[in-house]
Amino acid sequence: MKAVLFITWKEAKVQSRYRFVWINRSLTPFFMLAPYVLAGRSLSAALDGPILVGCLIWYWLNQYFFGLGGAFAEEREEGTMTSIALSPLSPLGFLVGRGLWLLVDCLFITAVTMILFALLGVPQGTWWLMLLLYLLCGLFMFAFSIFFAAMILLFRRLDSLNFIIQQGLGLLSGQTARIETYPRALQLVAYTFPLVYAIRLGRAVLAGESSLIAPLFLGLCGITLIYFLLGILGLNWSVRRMRQRGEWETW
Repeated sequence: MKAVLFITWKEAKVQSRYRFVWINRSLTPFFMLAPYVLAGRSLSAALDGPILVGCLIWYWLNQYFFGLGGAFAEEREEGTMTSIALSPLSPLGFLVGRGLWLLVDCLFITAVTMILFALLGVPQGTWWLMLLLYLLCGLFMFAFSIFFAAMILLFRRLDSLNFIIQQGLGLLSGQTARIETYPRALQLVAYTFPLVYAIRLGRAVLAGESSLIAPLFLGLCGITLIYFLLGILGLNWSVRRMRQRGEWETW
């Protein structure tokens, strides 16, 4: 655990050196999401809250896919990939250490974004109890991202498709729409990913649909656990194969 926290502390120290970047990081999500939220409000006053909830939960997935999915590529570019491979810390521990810092990072960014939307007159999805919901859903996106990072370690070219995959998952999971309006076949595909459960759970809490909260939460737990276990197996298998072939330095 000490080694995991060391990775978290290292990330915190590196990021704290770029103070002006934090201004950009704080404001960018608002400007990314505002067009969707305001477009929804122009159609109906009841749409801005559900759209904001969907977008904020998707943004956690976005940050974790970039932060964990690109973790190995960043270490390769910095010339420290081999050091990570030779260290006693497992690749999973390394990703957890990075993920803990991303948790703090996303929590800060989400809080700032909520404040900006509240000042803009968006009351739904911006009260502080919702921040706990975003944090909870973010933890599931964290676990899901372990699987994605394992796939990148296995198929290194997958990293170049990171942005497309994120956008595709957002569209498929109803980031700005009600998934119930999708064709049945598309809904079945969507429910194989954790993001759709997280977004629907957030909107159920927002709308006070208590009968849906427990089934959606259980579904989110179940599907995320499957991806998390597959991610651990994928990481272990990839690491073992790369060591056998001596591919760490060429990855």
